[in-house]
Amino acid sequence: MTTRSRRRFGSPWPLLFAIASLGQPLVAAEALKADVPKLVPGVELPLLEAKALSGDEAALPRDARGHAAVLVIGFSKAAAKVSQGWLESCRSAAVARSAEPGIDCYDVRMLEDVPRFFRGSMEHGMRSGFPDDLQRHTLLAYTENAAWRARVGVADEKTAYVVGCDREGLVRATAAGGFAEAEMKKILEAIVTVSDSAP
Repeated sequence: MTTRSRRRFGSPWPLLFAIASLGQPLVAAEALKADVPKLVPGVELPLLEAKALSGDEAALPRDARGHAAVLVIGFSKAAAKVSQGWLESCRSAAVARSAEPGIDCYDVRMLEDVPRFFRGSMEHGMRSGFPDDLQRHTLLAYTENAAWRARVGVADEKTAYVVGCDREGLVRATAAGGFAEAEMKKILEAIVTVSDSAP
């Protein structure tokens, strides 16, 4: 090989390093599953930092403190469709209880895989047609997605994962899959009963 051809192709090490590192996120994700505790009744909701669709910075459980909260979490565009039934049911329950201690319904979208240069236009497209209240309760999580996959025990990225918390930020009930009215009722009863009985 001539000096000119060596210069054209350069060292093979950066390419080999890049290829070798492709498998590392999978290894890291597998290791994370063993280290991250699952969200089960009685544990405190871990910190979830996100950007609200309104543009504000959001953090749970802090922002929901004093209210029962339902988080409907999706890890893909397909999951957003599955989430709608859960969100609509939660919002109806919140309206029905508007004169009592409230229920906050959060649409949590895990979007770490969306490239940074697409995020602004994606947010703009999502924002159009969303009233202000829904924008404040639609959370875009661009970090820690692998940890949340482990916490909710993701088996299918195309479905919804639902977490119900009391007004102190403790998990009281969970569900996964397509909307089920009976499951939603159990979640609402668990978080409202505990929240109402708290001083």
